[in-house]
Order: sequence, then C-alpha cells, then structure tokens
Amino acid sequence: MENRKFLILFILTFFFPTLSAYAQTEEKPPIIHFAYAQVFIRQGEVWKIYLSVSDPSNSMSRIVCRIEQDGGARHRPSVLYLKKGLEKGFTGYFALPTSDASAGNLWGEDWTLQFTFVDRGGNEMKTLQFPLKFDGGGPIKPLPSDLEKALNQRLGTIDVEFVGD
Repeated sequence: MENRKFLILFILTFFFPTLSAYAQTEEKPPIIHFAYAQVFIRQGEVWKIYLSVSDPSNSMSRIVCRIEQDGGARHRPSVLYLKKGLEKGFTGYFALPTSDASAGNLWGEDWTLQFTFVDRGGNEMKTLQFPLKFDGGGPIKPLPSDLEKALNQRLGTIDVEFVGD
C-alpha cells in the first residue's frame, strides 16, 4: 500500500507538470479574419488571393500553395516564405499570374488553389482552399471597407504553372 502511494505521488510530481507544460506550448492554428479570391477570371489575368490572418503562436513561417486541376494531377507547389514580422500575421494579397495562350486553352477548366500554413517546425497548421474557373470573368465582390486599404498591399507572388488542353 505504501509503495502504491509513493508511485502515485511520483507520477503526479514528475509527469503531470510535464504534461501541463506541453499543453501550454502547443501551437495554435492561425486565425483567418478574411479570405477571398474571385472565382471566375479570364485566362492571362492576375488572380489575387486576399487574406487577413493572425497567428496567436507567432510561429507561421511559410505558406505552401498547390494548384490542382479538377480531375487532373497536382502541379509543382510554390512555397511562400514569410518575411520577418509577418509570422505574427498579415493583411494583403498574394498574386498568381495565370497563363497566357502558350499554356493551352484553359477556358471552362476548374482549378483549386490550396493554401497550407506551416509553422517553424514544419507542421501544417491550417489549410484554405480557393476555387477558380476560367471563363469570361464574373462579378467582383467588393472588399470590406475597413480592410480595403490593407488588403490592397501585395504580399508576394505565387509561382505555379497552369497547363491546359
């Protein structure tokens, strides 16, 4: 009985504080305050992906962007390394130049852009998906007036390749 009490006391003394310290240092995913990308665009236009993101853990280090054609294969990912100061959060847009006619005809094709936020340890924290369809363009959703100026700051360029029929 005495050994059992000692064992319980030992476990509570050494393992419980370790577990609670681990729980306190666990990374929290970024908070997405605003995310928008126009769904319908014309081939050759620059597609803008607007984001307002904060990271309570201050641990974002990069964003991995993957473009995937519906019913097709994934293409080479683009990695956006966040500049110093942006690991805490950012507001603005990433530009994705779409292919001109040399990439083939993209008219009517459906694509999905996947944004995966990655921390300094290489752990995937959160993923967003943005659909894209090449056609004659469509209505442009107005940006929120309180974020409009900040959202119109270019944060970087996504380097992925569109290859159509």
